[in-house]
Amino acid sequence: MKLIKKADPRKTEKIELGKDKYVDNLYGCFRFNNPKGDAFKTEHEVEIVTRSGKKNTIIVPESMRIDLPANTKVVNTDLFKLEPIRDNRDSMMLLTMRAGWNQNERDINRIIDFDEKGNFVAKLKGKGYSIPIGTSTVAPLGKNNTWIGMILVHPELRRQGIANAMMQAGVKYAIDSGKVINGLDATPMGNTVYGAVGYIDSYRIWRSVYPVGQFANERFDANHVTRMEKKDLDEVIRYDASCFIEREEIMRGLFADAKGEAFVCRNDNGEIQGYVLTRPGRIRPFVGPFIADTDDSARNLLIAASQTIAKAGFVDAFIDTPESKFADPGEYVKGVFDQVKKPTGHKIIPQINCVRDFTRMYQVADYKRAEELITDFAAKEKLDRKNPRVKEFSETMYKSVMNYSETIAFLEYERNVLQGKFWGITGPEKG
Repeated sequence: MKLIKKADPRKTEKIELGKDKYVDNLYGCFRFNNPKGDAFKTEHEVEIVTRSGKKNTIIVPESMRIDLPANTKVVNTDLFKLEPIRDNRDSMMLLTMRAGWNQNERDINRIIDFDEKGNFVAKLKGKGYSIPIGTSTVAPLGKNNTWIGMILVHPELRRQGIANAMMQAGVKYAIDSGKVINGLDATPMGNTVYGAVGYIDSYRIWRSVYPVGQFANERFDANHVTRMEKKDLDEVIRYDASCFIEREEIMRGLFADAKGEAFVCRNDNGEIQGYVLTRPGRIRPFVGPFIADTDDSARNLLIAASQTIAKAGFVDAFIDTPESKFADPGEYVKGVFDQVKKPTGHKIIPQINCVRDFTRMYQVADYKRAEELITDFAAKEKLDRKNPRVKEFSETMYKSVMNYSETIAFLEYERNVLQGKFWGITGPEKG
């Protein structure tokens, strides 16, 4: 399903506003004069698809200019609206490309279809315009938990509090829906935003690229590793739930997207000892989720997955692997997007290049921390405690305290025990 119907930045070089309503809506972010960020220009040279090496020319008539307030963040005005995503899937696709992420159209649709009400679009609405400027997702992780992701804002509208407002809305939706454990994998840029709503760090994950050809001459144990079939799925879902959190719907969706490129490892008694799923991506294939009880099982599964990816004509693949799987973790400097000394010496992948890191985080706020977060939010936004935004945030934080014990217990158990089986991690939003 093609999400971007017109002016796809991958196929066109010049994008001109003022001639087509669809294009005006999708690229409306270039209409704004942002006093806290980018000034309005009638012509932009922008690499819309990050790291593509291709720049797009964006033309905006002066008459379409929209000036944002200079004395307050736009989220604190009537211009800002947060709505269910509905027919704005194209904006989410465009934003992932601007962020340089790997999601394809199928990933976007799968994420949204898990719970359409939990997917949001941020818009700026005024006289004669309603322009999407950001997106976010709250994906159900089984019946009782959620995974928040896709917190994306067009660069032209940054520093207006939009990401923070979307994150607050996502947490509110999760808490109001009765969800208990609410997790996410944060980029360095997003880490501060999530911390402001009570998320704390658990452990690091490295988005890495590895050449699949390095396993071309390796043999995997075909007596124990076989291609995953539909008849295996119910048992794999139970195994996965015992290794992480129940996520049946996500596993069924990912298995369907694997299109047979998935493998399961069983011992001599037929018991599952691991599995690996792969799927296509916009940039390159993705390996994960990938869970195994032992290094040997993991290696055999990876050889099988890598060889099938190579047969499809790909030279490399993405894998998100915990930092604990590297012999040398490198030197990590918090807040830096591109670390200088990245991890080396992966346990089962000799040739691997760490690209960037994520931090697994969970929403954990006890009684005292909730009060601190509310006070900090009101001060930062320069809002009175009686302001509707502060009152709504307070209500959400107070509710989240009720999940504190269960969430902190899982965070510690995952970090100290379950993580040992994780070889290729995926949140439902990842591609």
